[in-house]
Order: sequence, then C-alpha cells, then structure tokens
Amino acid sequence: MRGFVIMIVVVGALVVLAGLYALLPRDEDTPDNQHNPVAALATASADGGARSTNGGTGVAELPESQVAATLAPEQSSAAENVPLPAVAQPGLVSPIGPLGLVQEYYSETYTFGNVTVAWRPGAFDPSIAQSIAAMAEHGTAKVNAFLGTDDTTPITVYLADQMFNDDCRGCQGFAASDLHQVFVLQDGSVAMDELQGLITHEIAHVIAGNHIALPNSLFFAEGFATYLMDDDVQAAGYITSIQSAAWAYQAGVLPTLAFLRDDATYEGRVRRRLEYDAAGSFSRFVVDTYGVEAYSELYRTRVPEQILGVDWQELEQQWHAYLQPYATAVINGVDGPTWWNVAQNVALGFGALYDNPEAASVEDYGALTVARLALYRLDLPTAIRYANQSNLAPKTAT
Repeated sequence: MRGFVIMIVVVGALVVLAGLYALLPRDEDTPDNQHNPVAALATASADGGARSTNGGTGVAELPESQVAATLAPEQSSAAENVPLPAVAQPGLVSPIGPLGLVQEYYSETYTFGNVTVAWRPGAFDPSIAQSIAAMAEHGTAKVNAFLGTDDTTPITVYLADQMFNDDCRGCQGFAASDLHQVFVLQDGSVAMDELQGLITHEIAHVIAGNHIALPNSLFFAEGFATYLMDDDVQAAGYITSIQSAAWAYQAGVLPTLAFLRDDATYEGRVRRRLEYDAAGSFSRFVVDTYGVEAYSELYRTRVPEQILGVDWQELEQQWHAYLQPYATAVINGVDGPTWWNVAQNVALGFGALYDNPEAASVEDYGALTVARLALYRLDLPTAIRYANQSNLAPKTAT
C-alpha cells in the first residue's frame, strides 16, 4: 500500500525474456450464493446518502438477470485451453515487516545502481535480478517525470515467492515509502507482462509518499499509483483503470466519491478492483482537468473548494462527465455490464482464496489466476471457464 538524471538500464531482449521466465518460484467448494462485494459497496455507499449522476443511489447491485455474463455465440465457443501457471501452494507466508525480519527473510540480494533486488535464499534464479532492477528504474523515471522530481534515493525491491502474510492479506504488492522499499508477489500468480505495471504502481507510492504527502488517504494514494501504472498496463494489453471505471459507471456500480474517500477498504486490487480503478480514474480526471500541481495540492489537503474552487459534489459530476465518452465502448465484443458481471465473480474467488488459502489447491489457485488474466485481457469466455474451474469463484453461466 501506502541532482543527477537517472540512467535507465537497458537490458537486451533476450535477457529480459529469459530473466522474467525465471521469475516462477523454484519451490514448487465455494457456494454459489456467496456474499457479493459489489452489493456490499452498494449498501455502504447508499447508507451515506450520496447519489450518482447516472440515476443510481451510490453503487448499485447489478440486476439478478445480469449476474451471468451474456456473450455472443462466437465468443462463447472461443474459450482457450490454457496451461495452469506453476503457482506456489497458497498460504499467508511472506513478511513485509518489521525491518529486521524483512532483511533476514529476503537475504539473497543483488544491487544495480540505486536498486537492490532481494528474495528468500534460493527462491529465484539470480539472472532475473538485473531485469527487475531495470523495471524499477523505469518506474522511478516515469514517476519522477510526472511529478517533476528527481528522486534517486536507493530503493529495494523484495520478491516474495509465496503469498504475503496477514499483514498484507490479498496484496500483489506493497510499498514502505519511508524506507524506500517495494514488495512484489512473484509466486507464479503475476504474469510476466504485468510485472512492470505492478512495480511502477509500488514505486509511485514510494515517491508520492516522499514528495506529495504521506499515504494518509488510501483514496489518493491508491488512485495515484493506479493512474501511474495505466500506461504500462495498456502496453501489456490489459484493460486500464479509466476504461474499467467508465464501464462501472455504465453498469451502475461505480462507487461514489464519498464512499471511496471514507469507506472503501482497498484490500488488494484483485479483490477490490472496483475501488482501485475508480480512484485511479478520478486521479486521471483531476490531472487532465486541473493539472498536476492542483492535483498534488488536492492530494495533500483533500479540500477541493480551496484548490479547485468546487466542492466534492460538483467534482463528482465533472468526473462522471469525464468518464462518459469511455462508458459505452465495446471492446473485443465486451461492454461494461458484461465485463463487470464476470469481474465481480473473479473478485469473489480471490476473496474466498485469501479468507482460507490453506483450503485451496495449487490447481484452484492456478485456474483462478488464468481467469483473472483472461478477464483483464477481455477474453471473457476463458475467464468464465477457468473461474468456474477454480472451485473458488461463484459459478458463472457460459
């Protein structure tokens, strides 16, 4: 969660591909009527009395008739056979603190310039360390360029070959901005092509914490980091936060700003993508509309009347209008209500996984990982097929 021009390390394509392949660790029934997190958001947001401008109260639960994704016939038969990734056995294991434990646990280290890469001894092939360092330098340069900063403080990237422990339940990544530390899950459940976005996200937390404000608002902290990773996410062929948030608006499930500021939990993006992407799209909207300096001041003060000359209600209306051009988009035959119908079940699967990881098999975890990646790539037939196969997500009709 929470000088000198930097030279980006250029790694040859073969080194990157071979290195990232080596990221896989070397160690080698959910009821259909499960609680719906989208409905939970609806209840919490509606209780706050905030109203959305697209006719709903706060965040609305999708109608029962829309719970099963409706796909065109040619899409329904297009689900691919995907080999399950070699994920580690689920279990809340890898620490994110305290500092002494972290240094002892991730004691195999490699340093390249300002970046140190560390992991549990023997967990990964040493050849991947330079590729990870290059990604960290890319993320650092990107965030520095955006904020106009020149933070070259040494940073450590810790790779976890098993799920993080209960201090970061459900995390794919974590940042300790005061310590310039980044933690990244590499248990086989994070695809190689999404790793750059994840590292950029965590480094954005570190630099924002030191140059804008401490992460005392998860709405701004996660919104900023999610926004900053969007270019990397898009480059890898995944749906961006701006598009999924606009689709949430179209589907009637976009959280209100009141909920996002005060009640959202941000308990890991695989479970709470609705919250992260809404916050990320809001950050993009403010930057595009008012500029980086105004956004940074709003991040610090959280008082829009003083910075932007409008209150939260007016800002929410402007945000919705900003999302509108994206809202009706149909991409790869997928629209907003259809995508979010599947997304909520995949999120429920991860909720079940993290609630009781020891009860899940590596096959269940691997299938749910395939479902998540297919969902993010807008391949809904494959997402539905493997979510159903995972024994973790509620069943979705095909």
